[in-house]
Amino acid sequence: MDIGVYSVKSISDEKIGTLIDERKSFVLEDIARLNFGEAVNTLEKTIESKGLTCRVYTKGRSATVAAAAIPISPTVIGGWASAIGIGIHNLATWNPDYEIAKNIATGTLTVTFKK
Repeated sequence: MDIGVYSVKSISDEKIGTLIDERKSFVLEDIARLNFGEAVNTLEKTIESKGLTCRVYTKGRSATVAAAAIPISPTVIGGWASAIGIGIHNLATWNPDYEIAKNIATGTLTVTFKK
């Protein structure tokens, strides 16, 4: 599968709309930490305006679940709480057309067409 990589600074809203119309997967890079929320909201609105559904999640979130294996009481509780939250979120966004994976550490959003 060929996934295009685009700088958020140079891609237009029209180009993003075209990629979604064509059911393409793509990566947006060069996103400043302070602009992540705005970028995700814009993507969600664009996807939903086309009658499609999406799930937004943070890449690496399963690592928080692994904390449940560390035998320190607050860590175990945090890991279990995280696992429960992830499960509820997955049920609430069952079978989305797109997944948006946030990776704040690298400044990227990976937008994956799932169907």
